Amino acid sequence: MIVVGLIAIAMSAAIPAFVSAQNKLPMRVALQGLLEACATARAQAILRGTIVELRIRPQDYTFDVAPTGAGSGSAAGAARPEPKAGEGHGVFSLKLPTEVGIEELAINFQLLKDAEAVAVRFRPNGTSDEFTVVLRSLHGELRKITLDPVTARADFEVMR
Repeated sequence: MIVVGLIAIAMSAAIPAFVSAQNKLPMRVALQGLLEACATARAQAILRGTIVELRIRPQDYTFDVAPTGAGSGSAAGAARPEPKAGEGHGVFSLKLPTEVGIEELAINFQLLKDAEAVAVRFRPNGTSDEFTVVLRSLHGELRKITLDPVTARADFEVMR
């Protein structure tokens, strides 16, 4: 009986830690999903030998990785095709949890949080556009995800 009592006390002490860990889960899911989307886009661009886009719809909190079909020889100043809703040929898709939103979104140093749809381009030579996104959770957590344009690798920073 004493052993059962000690186990009950230990379990009741662990419950607050378990609950607080569960509350942070949505930010962790969003962060890991976005890092995976960037890694997938980079890998697909290199493997396919074509430009691959990470298409973002800030109002819907959705991220899709899809090839553009443009080779590495396309002009850098060429107009980008606008991402369209309902394009279902993507390689990877992510929708942020409802507890997480986009605080800031910038591509090539242009703030685009209020845009309907934007795209980050990953090139076959392993480079990408400059990209920064700040995610905010309902619990006040802030995570800044940046993309190194030279290596196209994503990294994150805990802001709060």
